[in-house]
Amino acid sequence: MSTRSKFSAATADEIAAIEDLMSDLEKRLQRLNQAAKKEVSGGASDVQDFVREALAGITSRMRESASAVTDKVADEASRLGGDAVKRIAEEVDQRPLLMLAAAAGIGFLLGLSRR
Repeated sequence: MSTRSKFSAATADEIAAIEDLMSDLEKRLQRLNQAAKKEVSGGASDVQDFVREALAGITSRMRESASAVTDKVADEASRLGGDAVKRIAEEVDQRPLLMLAAAAGIGFLLGLSRR
């Protein structure tokens, strides 16, 4: 064999070996890509679960806070309403004619506003 044919045979063998390695590398990269896709989809599910739990906790705390504030406002409104009724009752006892005139005037104004 001549040097040129030995060189060509060696080069062809090396090219074939490189092609085999490239083919093997492509297959491994495809498997790695598929595994990464599976991991990402599993990770996305984990992230969704985490976000869902965090939002549920925040919502629960907001409901509890809103309920507490609502109870406080209702208690305060009830107390103020009771105080207003007591003051009106005291005024009626002290000045019955003046309160009757005020009630008549308010009723007259409301009647005019409805027309």
